[in-house]
Amino acid sequence: MATPAFGVWHKRAPGERASAGLRISAILLGQASQAVLFVPVALGLGIWLWFVLPWVAQRQAALVAAAAVAMAGLALKGPARSAVVGGALLVAAGLLLAEWRSVRVAAPRLHHVVPPALQEGKVEDVRREAGGLAIVLRRDDGVRLGLKVPEASASLRPGDRIRVRAALLPSAPPPLPFGFDPARRDWFLGISARGRVLGPVTVVARSPPDLAQGLGRMRLLIEERLVARLGPERGAIAAALVTGARALIPPELAEAFRLAGLAHLVTVSGFHIGALAAAVLLVARRLPLLLAPRAFAARSPRAPAALAAMGAAWAYVLLSGAEVPAVRAGITASLVLLALALGRDPFSLRLLAAAATVILALRPESLLSPGFQMSFAAVTALLLLADWPPFRRLALAQGSLPARLAARAGALVVSSLVAEAVLTPIAIAHFGRAGLYGVLANTLAIPLAGLVLIPLLAVLLLAAPVGLDGVVASLVGPPLGALAAIARWVAGLPGAGLAVPLGPPAAHALAAGGALLLALLAGPLRLVGLPLVAAALGLHLAHRRPDILVSPDAAQVGVVEADGTLFLARGRGESRLARAWAEGMGAERTRPLARHPGARCWAEACWVALGPGFRLLVVRSNRPLDPSRLARWCAVADLAVGPRLDPWHCRPRWHRLDRAALVPLGAVAVNLGPPTLVTGPAGDHPWSPAALPGRQRLLLGGERWIAPLAE
Repeated sequence: MATPAFGVWHKRAPGERASAGLRISAILLGQASQAVLFVPVALGLGIWLWFVLPWVAQRQAALVAAAAVAMAGLALKGPARSAVVGGALLVAAGLLLAEWRSVRVAAPRLHHVVPPALQEGKVEDVRREAGGLAIVLRRDDGVRLGLKVPEASASLRPGDRIRVRAALLPSAPPPLPFGFDPARRDWFLGISARGRVLGPVTVVARSPPDLAQGLGRMRLLIEERLVARLGPERGAIAAALVTGARALIPPELAEAFRLAGLAHLVTVSGFHIGALAAAVLLVARRLPLLLAPRAFAARSPRAPAALAAMGAAWAYVLLSGAEVPAVRAGITASLVLLALALGRDPFSLRLLAAAATVILALRPESLLSPGFQMSFAAVTALLLLADWPPFRRLALAQGSLPARLAARAGALVVSSLVAEAVLTPIAIAHFGRAGLYGVLANTLAIPLAGLVLIPLLAVLLLAAPVGLDGVVASLVGPPLGALAAIARWVAGLPGAGLAVPLGPPAAHALAAGGALLLALLAGPLRLVGLPLVAAALGLHLAHRRPDILVSPDAAQVGVVEADGTLFLARGRGESRLARAWAEGMGAERTRPLARHPGARCWAEACWVALGPGFRLLVVRSNRPLDPSRLARWCAVADLAVGPRLDPWHCRPRWHRLDRAALVPLGAVAVNLGPPTLVTGPAGDHPWSPAALPGRQRLLLGGERWIAPLAE
């Protein structure tokens, strides 16, 4: 075949093509042992495409493209054929898995506000939250409602049949474009509407609970018992460690845990389940040898001990409410323990890849959760670190007792540094914040929690039925106080919380791709991930923070100044929306819009001068304004924002944003110079604000009708 070279066509040497093919085959053969590690990566790519491509036609095009690549790959030979065909089929499988999961969990959705009305049904779940309870109520027609109940109804238990008067709302859209989507979360939870209970709760009957509801009742009783035995603060930390009930922790202490980088310790996750499983495994392996050394001298108790640890891990998962992070950790721990029982290496990337594949196959939506990303990123980094010879020499150093202790402490510090380096970008991508002293806090707190607190709390729970929990409580109290003291001390250090504006989704995707290549490829080829990570960093640094934020109902407007101050048209920054905006923009402080240097406000509206010649009109009134006055205001405004703006009379020079205009868009951000709108990926996903109510278009063609919730 002729090829161009320096503007002159020449004929390729006979062996040239063969040598190039051999080089490619040699490269792929060198990565053959790593191929299994990319199974969850390819599967996750398909799932990610299903979520980020807003329209079904785009998702169908992605499925067709994956099938076409697989067909084209059949023309290849050797390792290239297996890699291309297998990878493309896994991407297609990810698309289909996400579609299957979305269809399976489909439930009627509410699309309008429902005034207070009587609701009756069975309580499926009860969670404590700040100021009350969060319950899931299943009505007789199968509709599941997420309701907030006042604290006065704290005696509610799962399985109770209740009657309440509640106002219902549709699931909230994302507070920021491309931000966390509560409506997507509710779709996969099967929640049709959210609401707040008004007035007293009437318990119609206390019917016997099923298994899940019985575990929910046990969880609430454990939380009450821990608080009663250990006191409000220490009992709240213990309850968070056992059941994940973070709402019991005082707000000031919860913020300290977050700033110190210890928030992962007060939610049930892989660390807690792994610590409990390791403790049970150790006891179950040693105890038989101590009690009956002759009987167990000829046979190893490794397999029975691994099964006992697996049972303890799943008991912990169920007791904590079987939340997605806990279930994910239970699956991972089970695979590790099963490998240990079979005599295989339990700490390998292959096993981790198998766990990720199982979780993605069962719960594809887990891919987008920060918990999934953080847990697998941290474990992957620590496994790679454990295989690094210098670290192994440090961790397994011998010598005198002081030398061994110093080596183990150094290994713990290095592990914390590596984990923090991996987790910080993910935390910034999702939350806009990172703890600067996370390594220090985790170096002190993780041994305390893993080696002392979790085993003692397990003993405390076992001692409670026989009335001996008071004795154990006196032992577990001081370590709980020490954990709180570590969090407060680290959070109080200068610059403990680093606020960083959220970057663009493209930066997150590039960073994830580059990190996966760096971690999973073998040899020098893994360095191809560095340009992707560098490009992600460049995109994040070049990303411009929006100048104006508008809520999905146009009732709240935020103006972001260059120094990071967030000025709000309503409230003082205490609402959930305001907190989400502050975190997303990396704002250190919030102020009323009236205090903006370019603002002039009165009861109904605010004028804000932004930049050279740009005037923002914020209408704060929910009632229709006098048409002539509204027309005069809008005529001299570049951007007009308000809940109810008559399009016939409000005609600003650039744009008008009101509740009706934002229905298909959700939250909107505005960049000035030149003015541009930034919107989220509105599409036809069933939870999207732009989707037609009740209509679910299917990936494989056609559509189905899910009757909207009509109240």
